[in-house]
Amino acid sequence: MNRRTLAAALTAATVALAASCGGAPEVPGVDDQNTEGGGGGLKLGLLLPYTGQYSWVGENVEEAVRPLVEQINEAGGIGGQKITLVRGDTEGTVDAGVLAARKLANVDRVAAFIGPTSLSFAGVRQVVVDTGTPMISPTAGTVELDQAGKQLFHRTVPSDSLGGRAIARALTQPGSYLGGRPYKRVALMVGDAPALVSFRDPIEQAMRDYGTTLATTVSYNVDKASYRSEVGRVLRQNPDMIILVGQPADSAKIMRQARESGYGGGWFVTQDQTNADYVELAGADVVEGVYGLQEAEAAPNLRDQFAETIDEELDIFQANSYDAINVTALAMYAAQKAEGRVTRELIDTHVVEVANPEDGDTVVTGFEDGKKAIDAGEGLDYQGLSGPVDFDDYGNITSPLTIMQVRDGKFAEAATIEADALR
Repeated sequence: MNRRTLAAALTAATVALAASCGGAPEVPGVDDQNTEGGGGGLKLGLLLPYTGQYSWVGENVEEAVRPLVEQINEAGGIGGQKITLVRGDTEGTVDAGVLAARKLANVDRVAAFIGPTSLSFAGVRQVVVDTGTPMISPTAGTVELDQAGKQLFHRTVPSDSLGGRAIARALTQPGSYLGGRPYKRVALMVGDAPALVSFRDPIEQAMRDYGTTLATTVSYNVDKASYRSEVGRVLRQNPDMIILVGQPADSAKIMRQARESGYGGGWFVTQDQTNADYVELAGADVVEGVYGLQEAEAAPNLRDQFAETIDEELDIFQANSYDAINVTALAMYAAQKAEGRVTRELIDTHVVEVANPEDGDTVVTGFEDGKKAIDAGEGLDYQGLSGPVDFDDYGNITSPLTIMQVRDGKFAEAATIEADALR
């Protein structure tokens, strides 16, 4: 039995077991959507924050996926059915995320979720299981998703556990990644929001794995007016490097107040701050020399083509969104082609089939060439803007990460840590 046959068997067994236990109820409005008598359309739920401090995440993702869906629909959609995107505003919170997910699944009857973020996953997780709605998140790095389940859960963004290891690897092997300067006293500051706390254990554990103990770890409440007390606690440990895991606005306050208190050491921030917007927010003079983290860029030609499609340079999570929507649409098309219908269960079955490689599979980088390969009866090896999207047993991907540094007021590439170095 090969991987694809096994995946189908496992999914069928899981759905049968859930039904016998009273879980994962059918949603007729989705399971009845098929190409027999078509025209009803297929809905995908954008389960993301559109209001609140992280509204920019929803905007970034939607800006990437809408033109892709338009292209798919113009090419005939999924067996003649057009895809419709439906917003579910999680507001960047657990409670609102649960309400948005339930509405999308039970009222709007979406076939799958694009999302959620780490901010809402803790609540959304049970809705995914209860409704049997597959999710592909282009934004959720949370470690809670590392082993959430062997069906239904997928993401096209690396886990925070990889990000934490990358930071620790760079700081404990500075000769390979940071220009050779050794850091002897490294401190960690972490905001208390779930999406931030997700980094704490991976960083602490990876530092120990690489033979270094943190000088101190200080947790702080997000959205405070001042962080002078927390900054003082850290600076009393005389660090020469501070890893800062925080929301952009809080991080800017912390860095300014540390500078005002005389701190002259280094900083290492995570993905949310590794961008031009954060440099502008905090001030170029404050962040000069700061190290950051982002996914390594893959497929430069494909990236340039997609940037032309959305008429601007790609922003954070947009490459991951490109891959999430293409993999989802290809899974829908493969289901329609094989079964003559599209259901949540069948989408989940075919996600791994269209993404992960087997010997002789055809490499595809988008929906159009993937559709042609499926029509020709060929297997697919999807390689997109995030690189090869090869899901492990729990729907995670592994990808290289790039260390960035602010130089002359702009983030520039300092080094790349290959995926094998993070295992």
